[in-house]
Amino acid sequence: MRPLSAIDAISPAWNHTRNLLWAPRSWRLLLKVGLVAVLAQMAGFNLSGNKNMNGPMHGAHTGLPAGMVAALVAGIVALVIAGLVIWAVLFYVGSRMQFVLFEVVLRRDTTIGPIWSRYSAATWRWIALKLAFLAVVLLALAPVLVPMLVHMLRTLPHLSKDPRQIAGFFVGMLGYGMVLFVVGTLLGAAYRLLVSFALPSMALESTTLRETVRRVFNLAQAEPVDIFLFLLMNFLLSLAGAMAGGLVLGIFAVVVVIPLGGAGAVLWAILRHSGVAGHAVLYTGAGVLGLVAVALIVVTAIILFGYLYTFLQAYALYFLGGRYPRVGAYLEPLLPPAPAYVPASGFAAPPAS
Repeated sequence: MRPLSAIDAISPAWNHTRNLLWAPRSWRLLLKVGLVAVLAQMAGFNLSGNKNMNGPMHGAHTGLPAGMVAALVAGIVALVIAGLVIWAVLFYVGSRMQFVLFEVVLRRDTTIGPIWSRYSAATWRWIALKLAFLAVVLLALAPVLVPMLVHMLRTLPHLSKDPRQIAGFFVGMLGYGMVLFVVGTLLGAAYRLLVSFALPSMALESTTLRETVRRVFNLAQAEPVDIFLFLLMNFLLSLAGAMAGGLVLGIFAVVVVIPLGGAGAVLWAILRHSGVAGHAVLYTGAGVLGLVAVALIVVTAIILFGYLYTFLQAYALYFLGGRYPRVGAYLEPLLPPAPAYVPASGFAAPPAS
C-alpha cells in the first residue's frame, strides 16, 4: 500500500467507515460498533488540578461536631475509593475495546465477542505501556506543577483575611490553567501517537513494550512533518465531527422532546385533578415518557459519536497503512493502484508467503 499524506487519508477512511457502518443499513450494527467506539474512548488520560483539595478540611475550625467531621471525611474517602474503582474498570474495558475497535475497522469483522476474547493478554501490555507513559509525564512535570499547586493551596485559605491577594491569586489560577492547557495538549498529542501507531503493532505482532515504543519513535523521527500534520488533521477532524454531531444531536433532542413533552402535557391536563390513582398514572406516564426520551437521545449519541470515533480509527489506519505493511495489506484492496515508495519507518514488513 502506498503511503498516504494526512490529507489523502481522509477520503479512503471516510469511504471505509461508510462501507462498514452505513452500507449494511442496520441500526443494530451502528449501535453495536458505536458502543464499542464510545467505550474505547474511556481508556484515555485527563490531567486536571484539584484547586480546592483542602477546602473541606479547613471547615474543622467552624465548630462542627467531631463525629460529623469524621463522617464527612469517611464519606469523602469512600467516594474517592469508589471513583477509583469505577475508573479502573472503565479504563480496563476501554483499553480492551481499543483493540476491538482496531480489529473491527481493520478487518471489517463485527463479531465483537470473539475479538474481545483474543486480546486478554495484549490488553495488560497495552495498559502497562499507557501507565508507564503517564508516569513518565507526571515525573517530568512534577518539578513545575507541584510547587505551583502547593502555593495555590496555601494561598486559598488566606484570601478572606487579606482581600488584596485575590487579584494575585486569580492571576496565578490563570497561569496554572494555561500551563495545564499546554500540558494537556502535548499529552493528548503523545497519547494519540500511542493509540494510532503503538496499538497496531501490539495487536498484530504482540510486540514488547520496548519494541513498540522504538517503532513509534522511529516513525516520528523519520517523518516528523507528516506526523505533525496527521495530529493536526486528527484534531481538526475530531473537532469538526464533535460540533456536527452535537448539532445533529441537539436537533434530534428537540424533535424527540416536543411530541413526548406534548404527551406529558396532555396527561397532566387530564389527570392533575384526579385522585391518588390518577396521580399514580400521571407520574408513571411522565416517568416512562422521560425514560423513552433519554433512551432515544443516548442511543442517537452513541450512533453519532461512535461513527465519528470509528472514522478517526479508520483515518489513523489509512495513514499508517503505507508505513506499516501488515496494516496496509488489509486496506490495499480498497485503494486505487498508484506508484508507491517505501518510507523510512521502523515497522516490519509482513513475512513472505
